[in-house]
Amino acid sequence: MAPTNRAGHLPDRVVCPYCRAGIDPARVSIVVRDARTGRVVRDVTAKMRASGPQGVEPAELGHTYLVCERAARIDVGASAPAADDGWENDDDWTTREASDTFASDTTTVAGDATVSVFAMPPASPVDDDEDEWDLDTGARAAPNPAQAVPAETEDDGERLPEPHYVPYQYCQLPDPLNIGLVGTSASGKSHLLAAMLHRLGEETQELARLGIHVQPFAEMWDRYVQREDVAGFLSPARRTVIERTPRRDPVEFRMAYVVISTWGGVQRSRVVSFFDVAGELFDDTTAQARLQFIYGLDAYLFVGDGNSLYGWDGKRHGLRNPSGFDTVLNKVNQYEFQQAQGEGRHPDIPLPKPAAIVMAKADLQLSQGERWVAKWLECDDEFNLATVDEESEDVYVYCATNGARSWLRPVVDCEDVTLHFASATGCDMQTRTRRDAKGEPLLDLNGEEIQEGYYNRNQFRHMRVLRPLLSLLAMAGVVDPNEIGHAHVRGVRRPPVRKVSG
Repeated sequence: MAPTNRAGHLPDRVVCPYCRAGIDPARVSIVVRDARTGRVVRDVTAKMRASGPQGVEPAELGHTYLVCERAARIDVGASAPAADDGWENDDDWTTREASDTFASDTTTVAGDATVSVFAMPPASPVDDDEDEWDLDTGARAAPNPAQAVPAETEDDGERLPEPHYVPYQYCQLPDPLNIGLVGTSASGKSHLLAAMLHRLGEETQELARLGIHVQPFAEMWDRYVQREDVAGFLSPARRTVIERTPRRDPVEFRMAYVVISTWGGVQRSRVVSFFDVAGELFDDTTAQARLQFIYGLDAYLFVGDGNSLYGWDGKRHGLRNPSGFDTVLNKVNQYEFQQAQGEGRHPDIPLPKPAAIVMAKADLQLSQGERWVAKWLECDDEFNLATVDEESEDVYVYCATNGARSWLRPVVDCEDVTLHFASATGCDMQTRTRRDAKGEPLLDLNGEEIQEGYYNRNQFRHMRVLRPLLSLLAMAGVVDPNEIGHAHVRGVRRPPVRKVSG
């Protein structure tokens, strides 16, 4: 093989998961960042080009990033190639040759997506996306290797910081699965994600039975669980509330894993990442550049707040505020339409992406004696995915008849969807005075006692938090789709070829 200027163990082209620009590994800078502050510590581009992952110390590899900046970009809004209508086995989706150390990976797509049995909920008008982000990108001259990495622009809370950083580990494996949590502020996304990720580390035997082995990005996981609010939430002695995701929080995936699946007799490795951003961004037209990542998501976890169905009087009134789902689906549908026009094809309707709709905080409905919810929250079948469709039908009926039809829009817009009841805590939040190590109350700047939210330790429990994720992984082909009895989602799921003897 001829020598290459690319960093070792990287494909010919990397797509930035945040801005969707194509990155040229032959021109990109590679840096090590401080785990605590995120600041660039040193440039390791030359060493990584010469030696690949061996160019840095093993302890530094988890802190090594590709710098997505204008000089390294080759295009914007990169997307997977369009598939032929006939879905022949010899098209671009069925054969993939990886570069360098990656072996040839041949897969076959079988079957079409199932037709939804659900009725169509009301849709919302399409929004316009006029952020003109793509006018400020494109190819530039190759940078001088000795040139210092540009300083970051100030993050004003509306724009995507320039430059931004993509974990080196994320770029090593082809075909990542990027999952985005979508929902309004205080819908329970961060609590659901924390409970979900915690259970992933606890249920290794059940996951092995489903044919998957999950390994988190070690340094990323350490940073996540060492966050004060996450550590307090997961601690059996504390069970405190996770802080609301700040609007100015960096647009980066919250956690990423290498998931090794073995179903079908073929071992495959994929990166699975999770995006969790401030809920108010989904309803803010001024923050469109920070939502650029939604166009590259491969799957969605739509999270609805079960508490929002009830008023202050404790009676069920239905949703009174936007769900946040419409904004994302409007933008993604519009993007697909624009891409189709540019490529001279018909747009994909529905979107060839799987989604799971989760009614979070469902413990409230359980305490209200809601039989639809009690039937599932009290059922010990979290890993029995054969009942997913039955649960989906019940969740659909509950939402449709209790003023939550706006939560059902993904059923129509996405090619394959499952619906779930879940609770990250099993009980409602309470408040108490926050105290220091000596037991003294902590005071704010006005001299008033600081209050903190917490959950009753005796009632706290994660309820069915893994089931939506496992259903999503099955729809995406990471878990065997036969576990939920669904057909393959075009463009996302590429199952391994099953060898037929004789």
